[in-house]
Amino acid sequence: MGVSFLTSKSKPIVLNPHFWIIVVLFAVTSISHYHELLQNVPIIGQISTSIFFSLGRHTEDRLIYLIIIAYSTWAFGGKIGGTVLLASILAMLPRAIFISPNPKDALFESLTAAFIGVLLVLVIEAWRRIREERGKLQVAITNLTVSEGKYRELFQNASDAIWVHDLKGNITAANKASEKLTGYTVDELLGKNITGFLSENGYTLASMVKRKLLEGEPIEQRYEQRLFRRDRTEAIVELTTSLVMQDDRPIAFHNIARDVTQERKMRDSMHFYLQKVLVAQEEERKRIARELHDDAGQSLLLLAHQLDAIASDSRSKLSKPVWEKLTKVHNLAVETLNGLRRYAQELRPAILDDMGLVAALEWMGDSLTAEKGIDVDVQLDMPGHDLPHETQLLLFRIAQEALGNIRRHAQASKVMVRLESGAGKIRMIITDNGKGFEVPVRISDLSSIGKLGLIGMQERVRLLGGVLEIKSEPGKGTSVIVEAPI
Repeated sequence: MGVSFLTSKSKPIVLNPHFWIIVVLFAVTSISHYHELLQNVPIIGQISTSIFFSLGRHTEDRLIYLIIIAYSTWAFGGKIGGTVLLASILAMLPRAIFISPNPKDALFESLTAAFIGVLLVLVIEAWRRIREERGKLQVAITNLTVSEGKYRELFQNASDAIWVHDLKGNITAANKASEKLTGYTVDELLGKNITGFLSENGYTLASMVKRKLLEGEPIEQRYEQRLFRRDRTEAIVELTTSLVMQDDRPIAFHNIARDVTQERKMRDSMHFYLQKVLVAQEEERKRIARELHDDAGQSLLLLAHQLDAIASDSRSKLSKPVWEKLTKVHNLAVETLNGLRRYAQELRPAILDDMGLVAALEWMGDSLTAEKGIDVDVQLDMPGHDLPHETQLLLFRIAQEALGNIRRHAQASKVMVRLESGAGKIRMIITDNGKGFEVPVRISDLSSIGKLGLIGMQERVRLLGGVLEIKSEPGKGTSVIVEAPI
């Protein structure tokens, strides 16, 4: 029970009735043990177990002491039992040494009783511990049985497919959701090898995951895997795989799979339509830019020439006020023509189609410097014409959006644009020293704070099959990093 001399875990020991029974028995026995010295004391002098049991040499007192030791050890444990044993020895020794007519015999009997008392404390304490451990074991078994029942219920009723296969790939357990995923019943799944559900690429991925888990290497959980159903249609799942250990050695793999086939199809469809929308958008931009340049631009250019010719014709004999108004209209026409050409360039710069991405990035840097006075450092170490035209166009639009954000919001004085290639990848980095902003955990959350342009950048990066990373902190500028396969 793990009690101390004064208290127990549940309540003070003095409130336990066993404590007072032990105290009374010990007191009565001790009075009886020294009966010869207390004969003249009223009432107390009449207490004698020797007279009651008609035994000699106070043998019954020593037996009662042993009973009290056994009782206290049973009631309170080895510590209290040992304390009562020590008190009994201290109670018996003075009489054996100083009062008994046969000190040697009395001392031998007292020591023998003490030895028996030690054995009693040890045996009863061992019995108590065995009983406690047996009770704990029974509770643990009960809890384990309940937990196993709950786990089995969760296992069977989980919405995700769960199965266990041994180190050779043979399925040893599966839940009901596995039936829906694979098309096989649970009974049919048991004993099947997991390799029968995998394509060549899927088997390679599964082998890599198995090797890393067995070697203790970290893996990205909820990885994507493709499985063949019973009808040989393909299911796309997000899979979590972990090792099952027994006696510190691996014996099986535990798998949890979520069917995301429809989600992936919808996502792929969205990406397909988005790509078509972007292509159509670029074609429309190209058409509008061409019409602005060829139609409206040429008309404005012709109007400016005609106005200039009229104003310059000495034969027209225009009055000064009319000439000044005509000159203002001419200047307005020229200014409008320049603005129209600038808008046409932004819609679809001819330099991108004619000279490629490298020249287009340099042109955008020069334009930003001329317009805002920002120091733009363009570092290019790869020829843009080596890239497919669609890739150049997407990278150009990403850079255009990033530089546009810098122009409108960053309040930057320096910008670095770097384009580099290597290891089959192209990397574009655009960094500014502007005011920066707090980047959310997911780029998709940027829409909630009105940064829709960054969402468009992310979609274009996805079309490239690449990765977009945005680094920014308030007051520390912003970096936009795009990495995509060539």
